[in-house]
Amino acid sequence: MRTHRRFRVAGRALAAGLVVVATLGVAVTVTVTLPSAPAGAAGAPTQGDQIAAAAASQAGVAYCDGGGGISGPTHGSGDAIGCAGTTVGFDCMSLVQYAVYQVTGVALPADGTQPAGVGTIIPAADTAALLPGDAVFWGGSGLDGFSHSGIYAGNGEVWDAISVGNPVQEHSMTYLKTVYTYDGAIRFWTPPAPSLGGLPGPVVGMAATPDGTGYWLVNAAGGVAAHGSAATYGSMAGQSLNAPIAHIVPTPDGKGYWLVAADGGTFNFGDAGFYGSMGGQHLDAPVVDIAPTADGKGYWLVASDGGIFAFGDATFRGSMGGHPLNKPVVGIAPDYATGGYWEVATDGGIFAIGAPFFGSTGSLDLNQPVNGMTPTPDDLGYLFVASDGGIFAFGNAAFHGSTGGTTLNAPIVGMAVDSATGGYWLVGADGGIFAYDATFYGAD
Repeated sequence: MRTHRRFRVAGRALAAGLVVVATLGVAVTVTVTLPSAPAGAAGAPTQGDQIAAAAASQAGVAYCDGGGGISGPTHGSGDAIGCAGTTVGFDCMSLVQYAVYQVTGVALPADGTQPAGVGTIIPAADTAALLPGDAVFWGGSGLDGFSHSGIYAGNGEVWDAISVGNPVQEHSMTYLKTVYTYDGAIRFWTPPAPSLGGLPGPVVGMAATPDGTGYWLVNAAGGVAAHGSAATYGSMAGQSLNAPIAHIVPTPDGKGYWLVAADGGTFNFGDAGFYGSMGGQHLDAPVVDIAPTADGKGYWLVASDGGIFAFGDATFRGSMGGHPLNKPVVGIAPDYATGGYWEVATDGGIFAIGAPFFGSTGSLDLNQPVNGMTPTPDDLGYLFVASDGGIFAFGNAAFHGSTGGTTLNAPIVGMAVDSATGGYWLVGADGGIFAYDATFYGAD
């Protein structure tokens, strides 16, 4: 392993739109929607993805101390360790050189020094900010005199050339931290700017990809805007609807989604299956939300009177239809652990049907009505959001911040949990996004 000299880098460039505010005495990082250039097509590979792919393309190439560079694997000078005979290969830094150069044209010095002004530092404590293609460094002191480097592959994995007898391969961050002290990362590429796509209002809901790397927004006309890794599979924009769209939910693998309208009409896109709808049938109250089953082969619709309509492999466990309610129901969340579900009313009252009850605000005086809910990934808690952005967390759901008490341009109409970080996003009727311990991918 080549030990490198000082690694000099320009100061960290802060992303536009990041501010720190105090909410209930807790410092929270909030992403606000500042104007920016539009991003490329949703789901398109970034330069970072391409850098990671360039590193991956060298899998199996030998470790060769002093070998390799921007043009590929080479024989190390003299009797370099690991380069017996005519063996060609990489050491840790030359693999990084190669991968970065193939995509960006940036030629990093072989000894690890770096001209000032190139790259953006991602501190060691900020691993949640890592993206595929970032160069990660180890065994030094804050990027100073590091001993090892690699290319972040995503999902906690790193492409590297670690030592003699170990060809280029993936190692987990967890493993590498048992060998070295993690120093942080440097991003030698520029992520696409978050999209401010201008989805015509009003926006009525949002849904996150299962891995937390993107989200969709939907408006009342059925238009869908995709951000981050979320791909556009279709929409009802420009189509004649009998009733406005009420909500959007993703399929379990994130390769499709359903839209539901207030008349119970259901529209499926991507790998989302159609299992039935209430469109064209008489309803006692409008449909307000939809929730898929764990395998995506069915879904429940809920109406504002708490009535439940089950389709596909969704099991009817009961409903609040026909029961007197203090306030109308506005949302539903599935409990995959039990096969039941929760309904939430505008006063924050929770109706647990075949699911555990973790708490509610039904007896409290709220500043603004609740308009949606989401479960935690492990179904041991839930959160719901009010139109002023107030957040209420129950069970093991964590509070990361809210816009309660903040002047908003438009009311909050929905939220989604970022499964990658445990944080969440709120969306306003104007398409504004508020990210709490969650990555901001764009707004409308």
